[in-house]
Amino acid sequence: MKNWHILLIIGLVGVASLWLASFAQLVPGEQLSQMMRALILVQPTILTVAAVAVGQALAAKVGLGTPLIDALLRRNNHRIVLQRQSPAALLTGLAVGLLMIAYARIILPSVTDTATVAGMSAFPVPLATRILYGGITEELLTRWGLMLFFAWVLWRLTGKGEVRPPILWAAVIMAAALFAAGHLPFLFAIAAQPQPALIAAILLTNFIPGLLFGWLFWRRGLEAAMFSHAFAHCVNALAS
Repeated sequence: MKNWHILLIIGLVGVASLWLASFAQLVPGEQLSQMMRALILVQPTILTVAAVAVGQALAAKVGLGTPLIDALLRRNNHRIVLQRQSPAALLTGLAVGLLMIAYARIILPSVTDTATVAGMSAFPVPLATRILYGGITEELLTRWGLMLFFAWVLWRLTGKGEVRPPILWAAVIMAAALFAAGHLPFLFAIAAQPQPALIAAILLTNFIPGLLFGWLFWRRGLEAAMFSHAFAHCVNALAS
């Protein structure tokens, strides 16, 4: 088994976990058939396959990768990799989890009306989906796919050579910005005309985690970003 095989399998498991979520609130008054629910999964499946392919082609060129998976496949001492990844991943996940709690309990009620808050809360996403899709598939899409692509493009534009920190920081920021913007379609499905303050709050509270997860990917490997993202959802769930 190769690196990309594992990434593709776990990414598609994350996509499959979307089946557990209820989409009925997005189309009030209509009952979604099993066929329609399956079709909803087509787009994230295609994007996940593309992200795995892009990342696999570009990771080595910009010096980023999956050290834990590589160690397991090569039967090296993976405990050393875990010891390097775990502290930063857990601390970052805790910080992001606390930010998610603050967003739900303090920020969101302060920037929008009660009806919008209720509408956003009425779309339940099981913890398993948040861990598998949020923690794994979203990291494949935004870090392994987008961030690596941006880093590679910037590296090529600057004349190749060494991949310097400014290039990677720019890639982290660009991927985090798209990660944040990717949460807006759900908002507009719930609220036709959301307040500017609500849009800004959603963008900011997703951009900050995107920066942190991008930094983890850069400094500790993709698995650290995945662990951290998944752990953040666990922290948030404990306070729910």
